[in-house]
Amino acid sequence: MQSILTNHIYGDEILKILLSIVCGSILGLEREIRGKSAGFRTLALICFGSTVFTICSYLLGVADNRDRIAANIITGVGFLGAGVIFRNNFSVTGITTAASIWVSAAIGMLIGIGEFALAGISVVLALFILFVMDYIQFRIDYYFQHRDYCITVDNPAQAALICNQMQVFKLKYSNLKLTREDSHIKVEVLVRGDGKQLELFNSWLLEQGGIDSFDW
Repeated sequence: MQSILTNHIYGDEILKILLSIVCGSILGLEREIRGKSAGFRTLALICFGSTVFTICSYLLGVADNRDRIAANIITGVGFLGAGVIFRNNFSVTGITTAASIWVSAAIGMLIGIGEFALAGISVVLALFILFVMDYIQFRIDYYFQHRDYCITVDNPAQAALICNQMQVFKLKYSNLKLTREDSHIKVEVLVRGDGKQLELFNSWLLEQGGIDSFDW
């Protein structure tokens, strides 16, 4: 009887481990396709490890301390997530990948406690966020862009013309700063607006003879 019970218990655990690898691999595949630092194998291992630790928390048989292992999983995953976040000048990259690591661990814990339906729903919702909402975010970013322009012009009149032209293209601007560098004037300005209007603004800048260079 004891042997049958033991085989049943370990059979369930093996199923959980296999499911965690599958779920982690599915999430990791999306990151791998996008060429992110934490990809296919990494998320599979994180989901797998979270499931194993969760299994350990109840196999140890100490009911009052089961939450300690779960809390330490969250702490450990936090360190992993921090390792994929990078700051580059004014931008921060890797936050979505860090969140994917966090979600992968949470799904692994759900599998570990036997909540297969919740784990499956979580995987589907995570894929929805990563794929479908990525398109929505792209559209939002396109229509509400923020660009820090640095434009070099020959004279102050040209700088005033730039400001007038931004209004013509229905672009909003702020943090305007003019500085003189030798015989040129550098215009630094934060411009906000529709992506199409910004491209028209760029085309206008390229056509102006009094503008030496610009970037953002």
